[in-house]
Amino acid sequence: MENAGEILRKIGEKITEQREAILQAIIDLARPVSADELYEYLLTTNKVGRTTIYRTLELFEKKKLVRKVLFKDGIIRYESSFLKHHHHLVCLSCGKILPLDGCFVAPVEGAILKGSDFLVTDHYLELYGYCAKCRRERER
Repeated sequence: MENAGEILRKIGEKITEQREAILQAIIDLARPVSADELYEYLLTTNKVGRTTIYRTLELFEKKKLVRKVLFKDGIIRYESSFLKHHHHLVCLSCGKILPLDGCFVAPVEGAILKGSDFLVTDHYLELYGYCAKCRRERER
């Protein structure tokens, strides 16, 4: 995987320390993160304001470097567009988000859409429940 600076250079965007730090954080975290989570993550290493993070995320989304992920809690999160297509498990108790490797929707799309004359361009699947830690705590 290329680093953030190389990616920004390839798409012809102005390279700033803040843009590089934000994109690199999204790549390194490899999970959906909110703007506030990015701010907290970058707080110790880079001086990046919340407004800069929001503006940069909008730019990155337009340039298809990140994609928005919206779960049931209504918080907009972003993840790298360089990740292989996948879905998520979301813990209803602690909010932990785990990626599901592979896609289980694509094989059944044809059967679901048969005769509908509908063109699917994308899809997302989230499964909600409890992570192992929260499940153990609930069983006590």
